Amino acid sequence: MLCKRFRIALIFCLAICSAAVISMYEVPIQENIAAQKSVSWPLTGGNRLASPVRKPSVPSFAAVVPSVPKPIHPEKAAKPPVDFLRLQGKYHLVSIPTYDGSYQLTHPKILYFANKWNGYEYWMSMTPYPYERDIYENPSIVVSHDGKTWGLPVGGKNPVSGIPADSKQGGHYSDPQLVMKGNTMELWYRYNPSLPNKKKRRLPNNSVNIYYRKTSTDGVHWSQPEKLLESSDGHLSLCANHEDGVYKTWWATYGGQLFYAQSWDAHNWSTPVACTVPLPKGRQPYHQDLIRHNGEYYLLQTAEKVSNYTFSLFLLSSQDGIHFKNVQSIYPDVDMVNLKNVSLYRSTFFVKDDKMHFYISMILPRLKWYISTTTVPLPNASELPQHIQKL
Repeated sequence: MLCKRFRIALIFCLAICSAAVISMYEVPIQENIAAQKSVSWPLTGGNRLASPVRKPSVPSFAAVVPSVPKPIHPEKAAKPPVDFLRLQGKYHLVSIPTYDGSYQLTHPKILYFANKWNGYEYWMSMTPYPYERDIYENPSIVVSHDGKTWGLPVGGKNPVSGIPADSKQGGHYSDPQLVMKGNTMELWYRYNPSLPNKKKRRLPNNSVNIYYRKTSTDGVHWSQPEKLLESSDGHLSLCANHEDGVYKTWWATYGGQLFYAQSWDAHNWSTPVACTVPLPKGRQPYHQDLIRHNGEYYLLQTAEKVSNYTFSLFLLSSQDGIHFKNVQSIYPDVDMVNLKNVSLYRSTFFVKDDKMHFYISMILPRLKWYISTTTVPLPNASELPQHIQKL
């Protein structure tokens, strides 16, 4: 009986030792599998990347595991508001969080970096504009890895511009533009000060247009604002490229004319030159974005219909950036029936994989401002791209 009990005890001890030895090898393997699965870091709710699994000590072959994408942080609103979600499917809206939580925005400018800039492929400047309330129209920055899911860069804070000291009296910012000078990102934006009046109404002074610039080498820490220019003619939607050491700029006046000027330092400017922009009868330049690709300038022109203050979108091209031609309509990838009573405002575009990618600002009924998209083949001189209608 004693021998039998001894044999049972011995077997039990051996089983415990074996389990301990096996567990010494199984745990790191399981952790390593979990770590490899976490490498892709799928995007989850609220535009935040999933939390990383603690990286265990693994053999040297783990060095082949790809690097983890830089996380994207949500703004104040963890989820888009009901109004946005109700309209998202109908208008193919892009979910872009804003610091005010409305998800309503306008005047986007996107820079695309195939090899990333400070950890992200897409950088966008924009302004919240809920129900056209310009008190929230303060330039902000969001980023993305895929052009679909947007949020703050790590450590970022919006609005990047800050808020004007006279915002309660009517002063406001607007019209942001991203410009790359070497490895430095520049954020340009417009300021209209408040207009004092006897009735003490909240009014902007649209006859004073000041452009400021902030710079950053990481997209998170920005310099103090620097005044670049002041104008009384509107200088609407100033867009700029830095090419061969020169700032090249285009803007629209209150009178509906597109102008061009350049500068070495963004302070001392050449004499403005009027651009040729053939638009359909009754329409004139109002806001715009412009890029250069393979030596050709492409102008994405928001055109105002003078008779009723509605807006349409047109693509034109030019070899010199002054004389534009080949006017073509641009529409978001939305059922045309749904575009009734919708205006297309200042939008942006970039080239990727031989295609033009458009992020289109839309003014929906009841003054709701959202972003939709479309993609078309890259135009060339001999033929028009599909999905674009020549007028």
